[in-house]
Amino acid sequence: MARCGRWAWLLGMALVLVAAGPLRAEDDSVSYMFMVSAPAEVSYMFMNSGPTAPVSVADTIVDPASLSGATVMLQGVPTSRWTFGCSATSAGMIFGYYDRHGFANMYTGPANGGVAPVTELGQGIPGDTGYPFAGSCSIIATKNGFDGRVTNGHVDDYWTGYGNPGPDPFEGVRAEHAWGDCTADYMGTNQWKWDLNLNGARDANSDGSTTLWAYTSYGGKLYDWIPDPAYGLPQTELCHGMRLFAESRGYTVVENYTQLIDTVATGGFSFQDYMNEIDSGCPVMIQVEGHSMVGVGYYEDSQIIYLHDTWGNYVGAMPWGGSYSGMAQRAVTVIHITPEPATLVLLALGGGLALLRRRRAAA
Repeated sequence: MARCGRWAWLLGMALVLVAAGPLRAEDDSVSYMFMVSAPAEVSYMFMNSGPTAPVSVADTIVDPASLSGATVMLQGVPTSRWTFGCSATSAGMIFGYYDRHGFANMYTGPANGGVAPVTELGQGIPGDTGYPFAGSCSIIATKNGFDGRVTNGHVDDYWTGYGNPGPDPFEGVRAEHAWGDCTADYMGTNQWKWDLNLNGARDANSDGSTTLWAYTSYGGKLYDWIPDPAYGLPQTELCHGMRLFAESRGYTVVENYTQLIDTVATGGFSFQDYMNEIDSGCPVMIQVEGHSMVGVGYYEDSQIIYLHDTWGNYVGAMPWGGSYSGMAQRAVTVIHITPEPATLVLLALGGGLALLRRRRAAA
């Protein structure tokens, strides 16, 4: 049984263990629940791709109807155009998928009858034709007057325009809104709050940016990394922010980690690891240089991965360990959430159908 499915089964069948105390997993003395020390150097990268797709993205788009019968694809993972940051958009698509597969509290707003839309999940950004897109919801970024909100939200307090540094719009004007309801809040996206150079001056995150921490060259999993308070408060980044969002929606996170891939670091996350996640019904955040996307499927024979790239409502493709529109693949970010007993059935069906297709194709 693949890793995601194994965690779900064990936790669903042995809730008494959770009641007894917090679960921990060890990898070279790293605890994902209590991040005390790391066996290797960690460093940060800015995930700051822009709202407009590179021209070469057109060469990566595939027609799902034309794919081989051996292709394995998750069903029901939302697509979205770039909405106030690629990483927040990607996280929104992942949590939108879970919202549609048994984790119904991920999104509870008025759009689409309270269920995350499967297309046009995000509203885009001001200036886009059709902004906000019909049927879109606020799981990526909240805004006063959008999706039933009547108070200031993420966009009101942190956004002035792509690439802009701070100060953020709320500073010196009004109280900052309380984080809630959207991935961008908890991931630190667009928030000019951090001193990553430790020189006493804020330098991150400019509008459109999210900071991702990973091991510099070590291939192990960096579990739930929480940056040192010296870098600024509140302490958050891409992966830890995903945990915070899921917890804010009332769910228990089993594990969340960022890991370099095996073509970048020895012992890193492999194509086999990726297939295991998809087979278990778990989308994977794909980290290329400066850009986050969502892995939703694969073709095993040629090690092709299929993904939602945050620039449109389509499926893109790239070779494992290769590049997407010139951006080399570097890492993945994975999150596993404790499901309710009924959700185990939905995840098992989704992952089981994908795995069945894979085995039939191999027969």
